[in-house]
Amino acid sequence: MSMFNEIRAVPKPTFKRRVKKQKDRGKITSQVLAEVWKRDKGCCVLCKKSSKQVWTLEGHHIIFRSQGGTGEPWNVALACGPVTQSGTCHWKAHNTRAGRLAFIEYQQKILLPFYQGGAS
Repeated sequence: MSMFNEIRAVPKPTFKRRVKKQKDRGKITSQVLAEVWKRDKGCCVLCKKSSKQVWTLEGHHIIFRSQGGTGEPWNVALACGPVTQSGTCHWKAHNTRAGRLAFIEYQQKILLPFYQGGAS
């Protein structure tokens, strides 16, 4: 009997990961999106248009995931989109300095005091 004739099945581990995979870190979960939707009253935080007035409202990371931003509610805001269509607030947040600064200002003035005050 050669050593290549026998099959040694290795059981799959039954434990969960302690740390999420790289691609899952910072994602906006459905629970966080529901909380943000309720907090922002279903409107874009920059132009104040509701979901009935725009094509879609999307969760936007104020501090980008690539820069260490998390998917927690204090780092997520609703923005009218889609991100690929020029002229929308979500597109402005990703492609213009003024858009990025507007979202950072929104986070500093409204979100951080809201969540540090114990409202969540």
